[in-house]
Amino acid sequence: MIELLIRTLCDNRPPEIADGAYLFGQTVDNQQSVFEAGADLLHHGLTNKLLISAAGTISGYPGLAAWERDLVALGINATDIIAIEPTTDTILHTLIEAESLVRYLKAKNWKTVVVVSAPFHQLRCFMTVVSVALKEMPNLRIYNQVGTTLPWSETVAHSQGTLQLKRSDLIESELRRIDTYQQKGDLAETQAVFDYLIQRDRES
Repeated sequence: MIELLIRTLCDNRPPEIADGAYLFGQTVDNQQSVFEAGADLLHHGLTNKLLISAAGTISGYPGLAAWERDLVALGINATDIIAIEPTTDTILHTLIEAESLVRYLKAKNWKTVVVVSAPFHQLRCFMTVVSVALKEMPNLRIYNQVGTTLPWSETVAHSQGTLQLKRSDLIESELRRIDTYQQKGDLAETQAVFDYLIQRDRES
């Protein structure tokens, strides 16, 4: 797990411009992390589009309209933002976002995506997208771009807005969630995700 974590947080850049970079939904407390990283990818020509959830205000996510407004305020053209419809409108969480993303990419026949999330959330996001892709789109090339670092000692809302912890304490919380979701079968085993990462780099 430690090796996978380091490889995820320090991932290679795609060898070509990515079709899109997906900004995983965050609460208001953490959204600046993914906004800044996504804007950097776009402004440096490393991705063609930024992808975000089309969900409304739900599960701690401020909603599509708020995110579009805030991204445009950062200098991003509205035409460079693509909203992805979630698979359900009753709740929004990491697995729903991953399923929605992979199905969108498959329908568009896109080949490469960059996953962007807050640092404490990045590993689980990557593992979740890989888990879905292994079932539905195994040839998808998934890369990581960690969101910018915000103060670790600040207490913030996370996990559908229901969890209040310091960002530093969210690391342990996320690792526990990975273990729980692997036991449930929602996440692929750690070795399977690591094998995917190695195979992706061999084929790049």
